[in-house]
Amino acid sequence: MKALTIKNFKTAPTLDLNAPNPIPDSQFDTLINVLAAPIENFDKANAAGRHYSSSYWHPAFPSIPGASGISRRVDNGKLVAFPARTLKPQFGSFAEQTVANSNLLLEIPEDTDIYASTAAASSLLTSVAPLQFSLEIKPGNTVLINGATGFAGQLAIQAAKSLGAAEIIGTGRNPERLAMLKDLGATQTISLADDDKTISKNLNNMHIQGDLIILDYLWGHPIELILKAIVPKSLDMKRATSLVSIGAIAGQEISLPSAALRTSGLQIIGMQTPKVMQNQRAVYQAVWQLLGTGKIKADVKTISLEEAAANIDWQSPVPSGVRTVIKIK
Repeated sequence: MKALTIKNFKTAPTLDLNAPNPIPDSQFDTLINVLAAPIENFDKANAAGRHYSSSYWHPAFPSIPGASGISRRVDNGKLVAFPARTLKPQFGSFAEQTVANSNLLLEIPEDTDIYASTAAASSLLTSVAPLQFSLEIKPGNTVLINGATGFAGQLAIQAAKSLGAAEIIGTGRNPERLAMLKDLGATQTISLADDDKTISKNLNNMHIQGDLIILDYLWGHPIELILKAIVPKSLDMKRATSLVSIGAIAGQEISLPSAALRTSGLQIIGMQTPKVMQNQRAVYQAVWQLLGTGKIKADVKTISLEEAAANIDWQSPVPSGVRTVIKIK
């Protein structure tokens, strides 16, 4: 079969016209024909050996990267979506066929926009999982999305709006995309392209209703400024604040003042929590329920396996505002 394969963690994926066909077993029991698969930062990091799970997904070589997508079951022809952790190691989604755990496949409507939906699903999960499951957001709360001009951040605004957030605050550097955020549902925007003094002033002037949830796609210096801004100026603690760490493209480490924890009501969690891990299918169903409304906007580019092998820079992060999907069949 045709697939993108890696021969080691040091070389980029290449096109293989005779990749080995996957064989179902007791756990990964269903053969599927892949129709579309998104290229995520997770996939790039895994293929390069930079992710902590790289050795799990690629225990031997050659190996096929790709974690998620949309496919048809070979046994019954049903259109199904599959999230990360569904596929058998060494047989990822950047191929004509793979094998999946049937318990994790999700049947989706035949009229699904395959390419837009597969592009949005994994990124939308990064906001739906913490908002709806880990933190169980209540209507009337405030969601601050740090890095809202990126692809996942734009989807997070739309997720927060659908879940009843009263105030949705988006931060970002790109002025054109920042200006577009209110069309997606943001009620306030803050530019990270300004100097620290101006950013801090704007953060201090945020209008916050109810509890505050921060979805952080950046980490690094921007989140340091936000954490400094949320420290109360008195002992009158008005709200609970939750910070969800999702990405770290602005820096892997931060300086965290103890006052941000002692007096702000702040809790810090990751995107993957026990609630999310124990309810993976329900989380994925919630994502697809939201996609099924037809109200989610996503900027998508499609390419072939051949174009992915020739043109994708596998060492660089995925483009910020658009998602590339490999159109396989």
